Parts: sequence; structure tokens; C-alpha cells
Amino acid sequence: MRNLLRTVTGLFTNMHIRSKLLISYFILIFLPLALMTSFSYKNVSRNYEKQILHSADQSFDQAYTFLSYKVNTLIKASDVIYFNADVQAILTRDKRAFEDDYVQQNIDRQKLEYFLNSFQNAEDVYRASLYVPGWLMYAGQNFNFFDMDAFSHTGSYRALLASKDKVSWLPEHAITNNNTNLDPVPVISLVRKIRNSEQTTEIIGIIELNILKGLIEEILQKANITNDGVVYIQNANGDIVSCSNTDNYHRIDPNRALIQDAQDDDGASWNKASIGSSDYVVKSRAVENTDWTMVTAIPLTEIFMQSIRIRDLMLLLMLVCGLLSYGLAYLITGATVKRILLLKKKMRLVQEGVLNVEVQSVIPDEIGELTDSFNHMVKRIRLLVEEQYQNGKEIKNLELKALQAQINPHFLYNTLELINWKAIDNGVPEIAVISQSLAKFYKLSLNKGKDIVSVEDEINHIRAYVQIQNLRFDNKIKLDVRIDPELYGRDILKLILQPLVENSIIHGILEARDSEGGTIAITGCLEMNEIVLTVKDDGVGMPAEQAGRLLASGNANDEVQGYGIRNINHRIKLCYGQEYGLAYRSSPGSGTTVEIRIPNRFR
Repeated sequence: MRNLLRTVTGLFTNMHIRSKLLISYFILIFLPLALMTSFSYKNVSRNYEKQILHSADQSFDQAYTFLSYKVNTLIKASDVIYFNADVQAILTRDKRAFEDDYVQQNIDRQKLEYFLNSFQNAEDVYRASLYVPGWLMYAGQNFNFFDMDAFSHTGSYRALLASKDKVSWLPEHAITNNNTNLDPVPVISLVRKIRNSEQTTEIIGIIELNILKGLIEEILQKANITNDGVVYIQNANGDIVSCSNTDNYHRIDPNRALIQDAQDDDGASWNKASIGSSDYVVKSRAVENTDWTMVTAIPLTEIFMQSIRIRDLMLLLMLVCGLLSYGLAYLITGATVKRILLLKKKMRLVQEGVLNVEVQSVIPDEIGELTDSFNHMVKRIRLLVEEQYQNGKEIKNLELKALQAQINPHFLYNTLELINWKAIDNGVPEIAVISQSLAKFYKLSLNKGKDIVSVEDEINHIRAYVQIQNLRFDNKIKLDVRIDPELYGRDILKLILQPLVENSIIHGILEARDSEGGTIAITGCLEMNEIVLTVKDDGVGMPAEQAGRLLASGNANDEVQGYGIRNINHRIKLCYGQEYGLAYRSSPGSGTTVEIRIPNRFR
């Protein structure tokens, strides 16, 4: 794997820049588009599935609620009939006393018909009927009344007796129409045993309430929001009570075990299931007070059909946008690389020594700036070649001047040494001391042309300077040096202490009236990897405002003193940085203190 990666990396590295750009554009264009398309498709598919299932949930729950309302309406109607006093009285009449009393039986029939007809309407109870004892003359009417003795020999009656539920439900069957006795009407019936209120073990009749099967189918059809899905009701025996679409049901052919698995979660969620060779989402819920289960099954292909269309459209858009973007990138890279190749060709000419080349550039982009820089560079090279030729002629003159500059200090030292020996020969020791101190002073000042000296050399330079000044002013200057020995080997700019000491002597100690002399204390230590040197005198001092103006540029007061101090401060900042330099503290009659702060560096 590593070898393959190394090989691919090597191939990419050795490609021409246009090939690299085109490969990069291909990745940067198609990869984000592919990721965006995939991400969008997944989100759209997930959201569309949620919307479909949410709509199916709402339709399912609404249909379930409406169906439960129909069922409860029939049950409540059966309660009213069951507990009606006239019904109890008529159905418990003594056969021997009323069998031949046709007048009373006719009165009873009319009363019961009027009572049963009061429940009938087209939306809820299509027909209310009673199964009455067979000895009654209206038992064979077969409209509002039926013969219970004949019904007792049917399987439906035996199932009703065996049921412990309050009501039972008969499968789909047809009854005669209310208006004509010729047109059969499919209905679903509720049946309920009527027990003697005084002897509950005795069954005196049966209530039958019919609801149109078409009403139930209409409810289920509204619950089915898909073309290929199905919503149906099946009873405990697995028989289909009603169905929204018979063709879809037979095509799907769901089995009872599948519905039982879906019903275990009490209809709270959708379950995915495989029926035959297709995948479905299934939801079921038991209908209260019945042995029915309401079931809906939706094919997954129908749920994802719209998202598949969106996916195909997005793929097409991705392909079109990608090809257009890649074609545009191909043209742009061609124009860009062409300018780079031209610049590369001119550079090779310069590499071969041809300097009279120039590349024309009219586009002010990065390549245009690079081209302008190349033209400027070639011009500078030509100028430098010419300058080098002119400078070659002046080298000898410069070497001669440098030799002369080295001879002059030696001449000065030799002259001072001559004065020293003449003073000794003539017995004038003061002149000898002056010449020796002056020679030492200038030797340290010149330092062979170097700007950086050690702290030790700078202190020795101050000692020589003070010694000369004491010969001039009758030893009025006392020098007190207290430098940490560790600092002697550190680097420092030369001639930064001497102007400060000179100011202390001239403007501090000597300006004091009737002064017999003064002391200049020089101290040095390390603070936070910085060298801190202080020059303190006990002269006349100055106001704090005047001390603050000494380092300001353009100071008109005492220009000689201010210029020398500002020069030292400026040199320190140029050499070490703006955070370093001088700081003054002074007050009248209390002397002046100058602090020098520079970085700690070894020589």
C-alpha cells in the first residue's frame, strides 16, 4: 500500500502543472458535487419517508377514530335496546297466554318496530333487527324481526353463545333493501344476546344492528394515501371484514403472522416487512370492542419513488454542472499555463546569459506581477553587471584609502609615545601621564574601527578619560566603579558611557559653586537577562521636566548636551531595538542618574 501511494505521489509530483491543475479541479468539482448529491438524496429520502409515514399515520389514526366511533355508536344503540323495558316485557311474555292473542302480538310488533326504526339512519345504523321466539306471529317477517329458533341451528348462533364478549360481529352478508325487497345490500352486523333481566341465564332474544359495508370501505379508502398500498380489517379468524382495494390486497397477500408481529407494539410505530419479493412498511391496531384488526401496508418502492426521481434529477444536474465547470477550468488553466510557459522560456534565456529579454504583461494578476518582477530583476541584473564593471576600476583606490586610514592612527600613537619619552627625558612627569592617558583613550576609542567592545574595555576607556580630566581640574573628579565581574565579558556599543560621564563632569559637578569636587558612580548588574548600567553624579542636578526633555528630538535647550545624549540613545535603539535605551532621573541639588538598558550578549 505504501509503495502504491509513493508511486502515485511520484507520478503526480512529476506531472506538468496543467495536468496537476486539471486533476485537482476534477477532484474539487466532482467530489463535492458527488458528496452533496449523496447527502441531499439521503436527506430528501429520509424526509420524504417521514412525510409519507406521517401522512399515513394521520390518515390511519383518523380512520381508526372514525371506525371506533361507528363501532361505539352500534354498541350504545344495542345498550339502549337491551335495557329497554318494553323489549324485556314483550320478549318474556308467557307463550300459553299470548300465543293466540294476535291483537296483543300486533300491538307489540308495532311498538317494537317503532322503537327499532328510531335507531335507523343511513350513516350509522342501517337497520336494527331482533331475533324473537318462533311462536310469535311476526317472527318470520325477516325484516325487523327474525325467528330465533331457526337462527339457533346456525354456526353464527353457536359462536355467539360461546363468546364471552359483550357483542359479536358477523362477517359480511347481504340483507334486503329498506325500500324494495329485491335489491340486496352488503352489511356488517353486530349481534348481542338479550338476557332475561330477572333470570340472567335465560336468553330471550338477540339484537342485530347492521352498518353498510360501503361506509366501512369508504373509511378505509380515505386512510389509504398511496396507489399500491392497502388498508383492510381482518377478524380473529383471519377473514377480511373490509378492504380499501381488493386487487392490491390479493397482490400483496399479507399473512396473519406478519400482522401479529406488527401488532405487538400496539400500533405505535411502523414495521418493515418482506411480503413475497417486495418490502413494505406495515402498521396495525386492534379495534376496541371487536375482534377486528385494522391494518395498512405501504410498499417501500412507492415511498422512495419521488426521492428516486429527485436523485436522478440531481445526478443529471451534477453531471451537467460538473462538465461545464470542468470545461471552463480547462480553458482557464490553458490560458494561465501558456503565460507561465512563456515566462519559463524567457528565464531559460537569462540562465544562458541573455540579459536583453523582456516579457510583455497586460493582465494585473499574480502572474502579471511575477512577470513585472522578472522584467525588473533582469534590468537590475544588467545594472549590477555594469556597476560591477565600474566598481572593479575603483577597487585599487579604495584599498589605498583603507591603508591610509590604518596608517593615521599609528601615526597618532607614535606621536603621543614620542611626547611621553620627551617628557620623561626632560623631567616633566605630568606631561608623560597626560600623553599615556591620551594614547590609551584614543586607542580604546578607535578600537581598530570596531563598533562593539567589551564592558571591561568601555570602563577602561572611562578611567583614562577621568584621569585626563583630573589632570585638568586638579583631581576634583572621583570615579567609583562597581560593576559585576560577570559583565566584563559582555558586548556593548563603544562610546556610550564617555559622553554621559562628560556631562556629569561639565554640567553637574563643575557647575556647583564653591565645589571642591564630586563623585561619579558607575554600577552594573543583570536584570531579567538584560544589562543595566547606571551613571550617577552628585552635581547640581536639574528639574525633572528638563531631564525628561533631554531625550526628546528637537530640544533647543543646551543643544550640545542634548545632541550627545540623543545620539547615544538613538544608537542603542538602532542596534538593540526600541525597548532599550537611556532613562534620566534628576532633581535640583540631588545630582543626576542615567540608566542604560541593553540586552545581555557575550563577546
